[in-house]
Amino acid sequence: MRLTVLLTLVLTSSLFAHGPGKENDFAGRRVLFIGIDGCRADALVAAMERGLAPQLKTLSESERGLLTRQFYAGGEKDTPTHQPTISGPGWSSLLTGVWMDKHGVRDNRFIGGRFQSHAHFMRHIKEAKPTAFCASFADWPPIHDFIADGSRVNSQEFLDVKFTCAPDAARHFVDNPEKDIEIRDEALKTLHTQNPDSMFVYFGQVDEFGHGAIDSRASFSPDSTLYLNAISHVDSHVGELLRAMRARPKFAEEDWLVLITTDHGGKGNGHGGDSDNERNIWLIAHGQKLPKDKLMKEPTPQTALVPMIYEHLGIP
Repeated sequence: MRLTVLLTLVLTSSLFAHGPGKENDFAGRRVLFIGIDGCRADALVAAMERGLAPQLKTLSESERGLLTRQFYAGGEKDTPTHQPTISGPGWSSLLTGVWMDKHGVRDNRFIGGRFQSHAHFMRHIKEAKPTAFCASFADWPPIHDFIADGSRVNSQEFLDVKFTCAPDAARHFVDNPEKDIEIRDEALKTLHTQNPDSMFVYFGQVDEFGHGAIDSRASFSPDSTLYLNAISHVDSHVGELLRAMRARPKFAEEDWLVLITTDHGGKGNGHGGDSDNERNIWLIAHGQKLPKDKLMKEPTPQTALVPMIYEHLGIP
């Protein structure tokens, strides 16, 4: 098994000024953003109803939580924002807060990306608070190679932890579930040993099962047991991250905004079009001051997450 891992730790004296509880740049406010690639909305609901996603179900049904299916990908039809429901444009929109007409990404090649002018949200966190601690974990390398690295100014790294775990192309992504475990373990390490202000954790196996890349019998469908099992595997990783967050020494003093979503849905073994199953996605959120009525009742674009993060942290 060939493994490409990039782990960057920027250790400066300012890092050690960070502490648990309210001892951070944002008076205890912190963000955990979890991305589950290619997780179709009705399949997520089916997994929750069948007891296969208990962690996501519990979080969404808690007093401060919600699950909305009013969330959507793909931009606005018949406008310059209209974009394909594929990962390159999707994650670019989720991580920058703008559609394709601004970030410039039309497909998974990232040609024409404009991340200098429409940057990864963590770069703006660092610009607002240079001592903020930002961490990102992904087993789809373009998230770091193009979106994060493309956002750097004068090659200056803004991520304090950047962990990239690349599935072996020779195995046609069959080892993606193993890579998700490595992503989980590195993210857990940061929650246990550091004091992150903002974390992004990406899991890729659900999308690969939908494509049939891991098992040809699977598809993007609530009727695919293999696809639902992949959602269940990621649900267990989410549960471990949430437990680690809650086990922090001064968690009671911390104000965490948890956001969990996907970049697109799918149908059959593909995605990229404008069908409801590809465009209509979901958001699970948990926090003290969520705009619940708006999120539950009004169609909300996936570009809305970055402004929610800035508002939570108090960044203009």
